Amino acid sequence: MRVRTALAGAGIAVMAVVGLGLPAQAADWVSYGHFPTKKKCVDAGQQYVRENFNAYKCTDYPDGWILWLK
Repeated sequence: MRVRTALAGAGIAVMAVVGLGLPAQAADWVSYGHFPTKKKCVDAGQQYVRENFNAYKCTDYPDGWILWLK
């Protein structure tokens, strides 16, 4: 019984060390909307961040702004 417990504990420790060594998967930016002005894009991005998105950015587009969320 003690051997099984010790082996299980060692296995869990090895899995934890291996898991910490792997790089985290980063989320990609996803286009989430098109806005006529930068102010509206920033307002929408800030609202989405308050609702549990990690980050936002607004990029210029010929006929407006595109909101990207991560």
